[in-house]
Amino acid sequence: MASEKNNVSPRDRITRTAFDLFYRQGYHATGINQIIAESGVAKASFYDHFPSKEDLLMEYAREMAQREADEMRRFAYSLPAGRERFFGVFKMLTPWFEQTGYRGCPFQNLMAESACELPAIKGIAALHRENIRALARELFMAWTEENPELASRDIEDMAATYVILVEGAIATAVAYQANWPVEQAMTVLSRYLGEA
Repeated sequence: MASEKNNVSPRDRITRTAFDLFYRQGYHATGINQIIAESGVAKASFYDHFPSKEDLLMEYAREMAQREADEMRRFAYSLPAGRERFFGVFKMLTPWFEQTGYRGCPFQNLMAESACELPAIKGIAALHRENIRALARELFMAWTEENPELASRDIEDMAATYVILVEGAIATAVAYQANWPVEQAMTVLSRYLGEA
């Protein structure tokens, strides 16, 4: 264990520890001293890399936004057909909820806890939302190649609806500790697109 820690840079140990604690405990419940102790770095080393806890939070926000977008894309493209890929983002949610004990989306949790205090996070949130919207557009366009009837749909309206349904399904599933919001969101999206 000690040798494994020695092979990881202090910055990486700090971010790994902080990201885990921020997700499990929340930003406000996680103190700098706990991050320092659990990452096994000196206090001076922590402040060399992150002058404040807010700087570390911004790093967390950027990383979570990118990581979520990458995971959604990877999962969607692991599926064999256009329709499956389009709905794939929803399909990945249920196993994720169960694996994390319905802790929810790191990004949504962060926004709920910190957005008012740190306005700069709103810019990262806008980027996160646009990443999901761009993926929705991309997956939809690929699906229309297999199903040209879909080409008449307003792609921007569809992408905005997609984002709301993904984020709403996550928030509602966490609130009720249940998977039915995911199925409901897919049903709504399917009807919106004119499927039976």
